[in-house]
Amino acid sequence: MPDITLLTVASAALQPPGNLLILCFLGLVLDWAGFRLTGRALMFFSLALLYFLSTAPGAWMVLHPLESRYPPYTGSPAPQQHPGAIVVLGGGEISGVPGQNKSMANARTLMRLQAAAALARQTGLPVVPSGGAPSLGMPPEADTMAKLLRTTFGITTPIWAEGHSYNTAANAKDCARLLAAHKIHNIYLVTSALHMPRAMDWFRHYGFTPVPVPCDYRIGSRKPGGWSVWLPRAVFLEISSEAVHEYAGILWFRLRPLVQETG
Repeated sequence: MPDITLLTVASAALQPPGNLLILCFLGLVLDWAGFRLTGRALMFFSLALLYFLSTAPGAWMVLHPLESRYPPYTGSPAPQQHPGAIVVLGGGEISGVPGQNKSMANARTLMRLQAAAALARQTGLPVVPSGGAPSLGMPPEADTMAKLLRTTFGITTPIWAEGHSYNTAANAKDCARLLAAHKIHNIYLVTSALHMPRAMDWFRHYGFTPVPVPCDYRIGSRKPGGWSVWLPRAVFLEISSEAVHEYAGILWFRLRPLVQETG
């Protein structure tokens, strides 16, 4: 298991605003070192990009290619697929009541569970919530998800919780191990639309034939218009940051075989 702290730091450095702040600091250093034109150009570029990614058009530009990669699920998988289970990926947890060692599913996870529950009621298939412990001493995310599926969404089909994985690659690997015991390789895969391209890559890599069921769309398919969309907002920067995180993950998936060969 890789160092989670290292992965967390790398993620923060590669996505906005971390990467842009690093770029701005580099420009400041270059300016101080006498490379004024290059340094100031770098500072201006990083701040301009920070502004752009904090607007609706900027967020839409980086998000739309991810969310439109797989169309919304229509309720009819290809005849040869015959999914045998519904895998729903955790989207994170938040702290519960102060003073209690409990956590709660965040909005991302609840949207995914809602989609998985609707599919379970439609198909009667078992559901596999996948996600490990978010922090030391806390219950696995999959356990929280399984409880919500039973108590909040009223699911009565079998639930096989996978509570060991800590990222998308591990989700796919650990689900493959769990479902191999049931001889299941064809699945419905439920996750946020922007996360679906990376999730599909990893689940195919580990031998699944997944039917994508994207949900939790952040921005509509139409490009935002009007003067107010150019006002910077934290929510758009958050969306841009999540999209850049996905692109970095997809790039790593593509480069990983080359890195392994050279290593």
